[in-house]
Amino acid sequence: MPVYMLYGFRWPRAGFTGIRVYIVLHNLEDATAEYLQKPITNKQLIESFKNTDPGIIANLPELRFIEQYDPDDESDEAVSKPFAYVGAKVISIPEEGSPNAGSSWNTDIFQENPLDAAGTKALTEFRDKYAAGERIGWWIVYNGDPERYYPHDEEYEDDIMEEDEDYDDDYDYDRGENSSEAPSTPTIRLPESFTRFFSKRSS
Repeated sequence: MPVYMLYGFRWPRAGFTGIRVYIVLHNLEDATAEYLQKPITNKQLIESFKNTDPGIIANLPELRFIEQYDPDDESDEAVSKPFAYVGAKVISIPEEGSPNAGSSWNTDIFQENPLDAAGTKALTEFRDKYAAGERIGWWIVYNGDPERYYPHDEEYEDDIMEEDEDYDDDYDYDRGENSSEAPSTPTIRLPESFTRFFSKRSS
C-alpha cells in the first residue's frame, strides 16, 4: 500500500485533451483509460508519447502515471477518479513492516524542483498540451492497491466516448487549448492505517 510523492501534474480523463480521448485517438487497444497505473497502460502510453512528443519524452526519463485509489472506498466514484497523475519524479513510501520501512526523506525536497532545465521545460510543455491550467508541483498520492485488476472492455470505452459531451470530431486534439482557469487543490482521503503509519515516521 504505497504512498507516492511525485512531482508533476493531474491529467483529466475527460475533455478534448484528456486521457480517454488520447487513448482512443491513438488506438491504444490494450490501455485502460480508467486506471493508468496498470503496467501495460503505462508502457503503451509512454511508447505512444515517444512517437507523438519525442522531444518531451526524451527529457523525462523517469515519467510514470500514478493513480489515487482506496480499496476500502466502495462509492461509485472510487472506481474511476476524474484524473490521474503524470509524475516526472516519483518517490514511493513503502508499506509499514517492509524492508525499507525505516527510510526517510528530507522535507526540503518539497520546496525544490527536482528536474533540470530541460526536464522542467519538457514537463511544462507536456502539461500545456494535455492538461492546460493544471498546477505543476509536488503531490502526495495514496494507492491502496497498485496492481488493481481492471478488465479491458472496448464497449465500455466506446460508451465513455459517447457520453463525453465535450467530444468534437472536428477538433485538433493533439494541439489542445490553453486554459486560464485555476485548478482546485484536491482533497485526498487517506485510510486510518496510513495516517498512523505516516505519524510514526514524523515522530
